[in-house]
Amino acid sequence: MGGPFTSLGPSGTRINVITVSPAGVPGTPVSPNTSMNLLLALLAGMGLGVGMILLQHFLDTRIRSEAHLSAISHLPVLARLRQIRDPQTQSLVVESAPHTLAAEEFRRLRTNLQFIDVTTDGKHSFQVTSAMPGEGKTLTSINLALAMAEGGTRVLLVDCDMRRPSVAKLMGLEGSVGLTTLLLRRASLEDVAQQWRDTTLDVLPAGSLPPNPGELIASDAMEMLFDQFTSSYDFVIVDAPPVNPVTDPVLINRLVGGILMVVRLNQTGKRELTQALRSLATVDIKVSGFALNGLPNEGSDYYGHYHTEPGEQANGRSRKRRASRSTSKRTSSHVDAA
Repeated sequence: MGGPFTSLGPSGTRINVITVSPAGVPGTPVSPNTSMNLLLALLAGMGLGVGMILLQHFLDTRIRSEAHLSAISHLPVLARLRQIRDPQTQSLVVESAPHTLAAEEFRRLRTNLQFIDVTTDGKHSFQVTSAMPGEGKTLTSINLALAMAEGGTRVLLVDCDMRRPSVAKLMGLEGSVGLTTLLLRRASLEDVAQQWRDTTLDVLPAGSLPPNPGELIASDAMEMLFDQFTSSYDFVIVDAPPVNPVTDPVLINRLVGGILMVVRLNQTGKRELTQALRSLATVDIKVSGFALNGLPNEGSDYYGHYHTEPGEQANGRSRKRRASRSTSKRTSSHVDAA
């Protein structure tokens, strides 16, 4: 501590000043504290990142995973449909790429629906719908019908979306005559049902668009037609309109044995799906299950061994035969040596 000294203020007042400690140059900067600032910035960045993730999670209105779907409904997922690599040439993937995972999932869907059909009082028919347009219900209907017909089952695919029909266009068929033609009794089922190539699948387009689709679906004539469909075919697949925009699926329900709901990943809204399920539950309609659509088109190595192109399968069989002959020779030489 330094000694005291005296100084005079501006008015001549005597001021005693005592040095408490001598001033010195600091060895490190007092401010900014770089280490502390970096730590605070790191914590703030982590907190902001976590906050953004949580905010995105709570504000995200789309179904992004099967877990999101399970949180809305505990109904079974009957198939996990993969994205089609080239929709222009492979929209009918069961036929154009039959050895792919995408095609195999439609066969899985076929099998699951056949098990469910046991409990549908022998109607042997399902309508395929979705909460909103654009979720893949029509392509699901077509490929499901193709998969159903693979084993020689007599299948009828009915385009019952008389507001925005698209089955005939997607399959390259004549769409001016069809379901509405039958309802107006201007032709017979044999006249308007179109056989799909050399298969046991017949396709019934929607026909001319009527001004009153709901009334036609609710008519006794429609019920009589569906009785004819189920008696003439082993299985009937109905491409129905989406649930939320119109009430047609509710009206179609009395004509079929069950409902398949198509849900598209990253597109179907959680609120829209919840609304659709509630609309059906309000009138005591239970959905048979979901077809989860739009999964990434990538499979595990395990499945890759089973789903290959025909040429690859032939090569695999050749390799197996060569391996078998080689093993047989080695076994024979070992036996002879013994």
